[in-house]
Amino acid sequence: MVDYTLEIIKYIGKFHPLVLHLPIGSLLLTFLMLLLSRFQKVDLDKAIRIGVDFSIAGGLLAALFGYFLSLDKAYDFNTLKFHFWAGIITLVLSISLGILHRMKGKENLFFGSYILTLLALTITGHKGAQITHGDDYLSTAELFKKPTSIVVKDSVDLYQEVVHVIFEDKCTSCHNASKSKSELRLDRYDLVLKGGERGSLFDPENFQEGLLVKYISLPMEDKLHMPPKNKSQLTEKEKWLLTHWVKSGAYGKEIQVSLTKNDSLKANVLSFMGADEKVKPADRSDLTLLQTQGFRIQPNALHDNLLKLKFTKSKLTNRHIDALVEVKNQLIELDVSNTNFNDEMAFVLGDFPRLKTLRLDQTDISDGGLSHLINTSLEVLNLCNTKVTHQGMQRLLYKAPPKKIYAWNTKIDVNQQKQLASIAPSLINFGTSDLFSEKLSLSPPEIVNSNTIFNDSISIVFDTPQVKNINIHYTLDGSDPYPTSPIYSTPIKLKASSMLKAKSIKEGWIDSELFEQMIFKNNHHVVDYKINNDLEKNFSISHHVDFTFKDNESIVFDGKKGEKVYRGTSIEHGKTWLAVVEEDLEIEVKLKAAEKIKHITLSLLENHDMKTIYPKKIEVYGKTAQGKYKLLKDLSIPLQHMPDERISYFKDFNLDVDLKGYEELKICALNHMKFPDAPVYRKSKNRNSWIFMDELIFW
Repeated sequence: MVDYTLEIIKYIGKFHPLVLHLPIGSLLLTFLMLLLSRFQKVDLDKAIRIGVDFSIAGGLLAALFGYFLSLDKAYDFNTLKFHFWAGIITLVLSISLGILHRMKGKENLFFGSYILTLLALTITGHKGAQITHGDDYLSTAELFKKPTSIVVKDSVDLYQEVVHVIFEDKCTSCHNASKSKSELRLDRYDLVLKGGERGSLFDPENFQEGLLVKYISLPMEDKLHMPPKNKSQLTEKEKWLLTHWVKSGAYGKEIQVSLTKNDSLKANVLSFMGADEKVKPADRSDLTLLQTQGFRIQPNALHDNLLKLKFTKSKLTNRHIDALVEVKNQLIELDVSNTNFNDEMAFVLGDFPRLKTLRLDQTDISDGGLSHLINTSLEVLNLCNTKVTHQGMQRLLYKAPPKKIYAWNTKIDVNQQKQLASIAPSLINFGTSDLFSEKLSLSPPEIVNSNTIFNDSISIVFDTPQVKNINIHYTLDGSDPYPTSPIYSTPIKLKASSMLKAKSIKEGWIDSELFEQMIFKNNHHVVDYKINNDLEKNFSISHHVDFTFKDNESIVFDGKKGEKVYRGTSIEHGKTWLAVVEEDLEIEVKLKAAEKIKHITLSLLENHDMKTIYPKKIEVYGKTAQGKYKLLKDLSIPLQHMPDERISYFKDFNLDVDLKGYEELKICALNHMKFPDAPVYRKSKNRNSWIFMDELIFW
């Protein structure tokens, strides 16, 4: 409860910048009235007293909220302390004004104190602005800086001249020396390489798995999307430049990068610097040749010299391709649909630095042709009625995904379409009959119930879908739901343990992934229990916040599912689980009515960021009359396939058992002890692994 209260207090602190303007405005307005009263002999004594008292109240509120805000770990108190104490002094001086104004014969002292208060207010405001905008926010250097003009630019220090500038503009307001959210600073190169509390920003084996590229590529709605949606966002050009910086490996050291070998990089860098190269107009003879060969030419915009070309005939030859190469610097859109364009001709596509739209519908293009698009910066790609397969599309999506892909009637089957739709950072359209009809995936249904363990009965309520006219089809017998399965319309009332499975289904949309949740009836079989583990070992729930699971044994049998925890959650939520490290979880129980028990379920958590994974095996032992334990049942748990390290996975592991009359059992969850030597766990390799469990259920 203490941590939950602290989070509320820190949230209230965010109103500090709003509240502090009240006493500032009030003090200044009241001082104006004081000047009028003193030098124009206007009687404003009552108004001045009201103004001073209002300033005191506003100052108290601003100081309190400022203290609340300082509790956020993103702020370093050594940086805040000057602003903090200056604010306290300003508040004390404001209170003294209220006292002096009520004393007779102290008019001169009141006026002098007011001047001193305004001076303290100015210093406080200045130090606060430095915390928010940086120490040099009042620097006039930029005013007198001579503008630089880039005539020729063949190389660039990609970090200093591009990446650092982007960080300064969009990122360092939250990741600087004064305020370093997630312990991450982006104001210095060495600290960028160091990373934050979530680790390095870069993955040398797969650049897309690095946190920098991953977070800037997430949808705006994702809470990990960077910058946060309430901040100024990266432009597409800035995203491209940051991604190239990482993808090319240039982040590894501060060096000059050549622009002569990569036309796309040169165009984006110069455009970012405000020194776009003026595209020269295509030679008139080249345009005449294209027209005579069957190309329809359309200018892109007035005076930009960029061209859109469409081939109006059906058969292309090498001379057509050669003619296209002559206008490669001006070409922004190319349409060769319904022609014999093939993989052999496609090699030239990588030489068109400004090509944004490419239409290859009804051509002989296949996966081999797509490989030539890896080094392009396409925004729209049409591949309908081609021989493109799942493998070629997947490679393109991982290497150079366009913003839009239209790919209906290809060699990609329905199941492969679903897979590509789930991994694609761009929107792929696999229309059914119309070129531009989109078939999108639905999100799986979710239940509102936070606890799925009940005593007598329970009513299961599904959350209202965000998309209209969705039917939630469900089953309760463990079978997968289909369009013929019952449709959810009212709460589902259960009186017995059931396996609930559900899917969101809508005509013209891809069915959602399967939702499944075991709903348990608590039959209170446990008479007594004992946890044979050391629960005093510290668990770090977040940076510098540790706690233990001592005296937390009852959580396993309280009939309540644990909270959906993740790294950074509160201790209160963390305490809804029981966890052990460097040893197997071992629980002894004494049961009643053991003959009625057919299943044993362990509810477990896996989250790599929290250093917890599922156990490698679960074992159930029965205690003999001689006091020895006999193995009754075991369940091996395979490693997850490519889990997302940011996500907490919650799963109920069920063992069907025949207790053979045993009323005393020992349940063991075997710990990996160290994170396994497997690719999926490479970031946590050789670290101690925790087992998290929130409930042990007999039913």
